Amino acid sequence: MFARFISSGYLFYMALMAATMADQATVMATWWTGFAVAAVYGPPIVLGALSFRHDLRWIRCAAGVAALGYVAAALAWPLAWNGELLRADAWISTIPGLAGLAAALAWRPVWALLLLVCAVVPVQLINHFCRAPGHNGVLIPDMMFAMSFCMLYVCAALMAMRTGRLLDATRSDAHETAAAAAAATARDVQRARFNALLHDWVMSTLLAAARGTHRADVRHQAELALAKLDDVEPEAVSYSAAAVAAHLRTAVADVDDRLALTVIDDSEAASFPAEPVHVLGAAVSEAVRNSVLHAGVDVSPEVVVSLTDSRIEIIVTDDGVGFDITKIPSHRLGLAVSIVARVRRLPGGSVDVSSRPGAGTTIHMSWQAATA
Repeated sequence: MFARFISSGYLFYMALMAATMADQATVMATWWTGFAVAAVYGPPIVLGALSFRHDLRWIRCAAGVAALGYVAAALAWPLAWNGELLRADAWISTIPGLAGLAAALAWRPVWALLLLVCAVVPVQLINHFCRAPGHNGVLIPDMMFAMSFCMLYVCAALMAMRTGRLLDATRSDAHETAAAAAAATARDVQRARFNALLHDWVMSTLLAAARGTHRADVRHQAELALAKLDDVEPEAVSYSAAAVAAHLRTAVADVDDRLALTVIDDSEAASFPAEPVHVLGAAVSEAVRNSVLHAGVDVSPEVVVSLTDSRIEIIVTDDGVGFDITKIPSHRLGLAVSIVARVRRLPGGSVDVSSRPGAGTTIHMSWQAATA
């Protein structure tokens, strides 16, 4: 956007100064006017075109060429001037600030300010020595005014770009922090599943053995406990449909243990990879948390899970206050990072969020196995 602003400024001044350029061409060598117009206004036009692309390297390169082109045209003036005095400011002296702004876009602050000095000083000298005495002013005040006037805008541009860089860095750090927190949440969900497994099966089996329960019953219970342990191995590469349902149920219960989860299992001895199960578990946990926190008082979200042999589908819906999805602030990371970005990064993952103010919210997330 800043590159377009600079390019637009150059185009505006080119149109504004066209008559002056034509008039002052009579006191210059023929080659200089063509060279100066191309060097001063050509690169900014390219800069404006490149601003619609997302490669900042080319944008900075065009901005640097625009800044240097202006200085080159100004330094070449004495070589082309025929000695006839001007009755107005030289047209090239009207836009040293734009060259400084282009330098601010291209380079570090110290180089941008140095370029501004190299742009202002030559054109002020041109004005002082090439204008008729009746149209001239005092050199030092004129130069100091031009320098301070241009520097005001260049410094503002440098600060704006610094602020933008800090904002980008802060946003990147916030996204990384949110991703780390989401990973920690996934680990907490996994840990809670193992805690529940240890309590419900392992400890109860050991307690039954300690109480002298019939050996066959203890053996059967131990076999069931071992089967449960095998089914939820933390480094397992796959989950059964029942294990998927248990994982998602735990993820929901960690947020609000009063919520029920409806499972529609149409799979036939299906085996699901661990990664989509973990990712969807963390995402559904965040979706339920958002609903509990933001949907409104006495609003309970509903969670429906559908399983087939190659697909996991989850719908989290509520009839709460809803929101306008086009007006979510960029710093609200729960929906953008912990749900949408996470699921879409998953191979085969997709997510759709629909909501309107006063009409509730529905989050539809799914994973589809790749076809052979």
